[in-house]
Amino acid sequence: MSDTSQGPGWWQASDGKWYPPEQSPGAAPQPAQQPAGGRLDVGAALSYGWEKFVANLSTMILIVIIFFGVQFAFNIVAQFVRPNGVFGALVVSGIILAVGFFIGFMIEAGLIRAALAVTDGRPPEASMMFSAERLVPFAIGAIIVALLSFVGFLVCCVGLIVVRLFLLFWGFYILDPKRNNEPVDAIKNSFNLVSKNAGDVLVFAIVVVLINIVTCGLAIGVTEIAIGYAYKQLNGDPVAA
Repeated sequence: MSDTSQGPGWWQASDGKWYPPEQSPGAAPQPAQQPAGGRLDVGAALSYGWEKFVANLSTMILIVIIFFGVQFAFNIVAQFVRPNGVFGALVVSGIILAVGFFIGFMIEAGLIRAALAVTDGRPPEASMMFSAERLVPFAIGAIIVALLSFVGFLVCCVGLIVVRLFLLFWGFYILDPKRNNEPVDAIKNSFNLVSKNAGDVLVFAIVVVLINIVTCGLAIGVTEIAIGYAYKQLNGDPVAA
């Protein structure tokens, strides 16, 4: 506001004052400021995770129930499978292991899809836990990460922690519809992203692990949304309010 015009586009209101172009009655509203890539605000990420979990409470609780319920049901069924003979036991054990891995991939991918939906401003859906969209590249990525984690475990367990930390976001890169990375690219991009923000991501990861330990994993819905927020904030992507 000014007593005189300050340049092209300035307009005079009925009060006799001059106002800038963006305050014109017909001016388009300015877009909200979005988090830029850079330092991770750990508190903001966790607060966002909690707020969005509560805002989508019934669906997120159902997603968490599915996450644990599917694993529990599979373990119960596996306990009752008692094949006869050594060969039969090996075959059935192999099938159970394969099915277990597939189920694990699917429900883990479902959590990431829900987190991406929330941070995109879309409502999460329980059906995301059973979606097969991009499940093959996700499964391939999971196998690679599992192998890297095993190698890291052999290095006095320290390597395992390092691998899991630097590959925190690999699944998001694969399932994010705006990127759709292939497994190797997703792993590289996660490593590079964490490398540039190692201190903040380390603190964030420690807090997330502690929250999940204290809640026996029941806070996974909150922490997964928080990880989605961190993924977008560090990449400079817009996050839905």
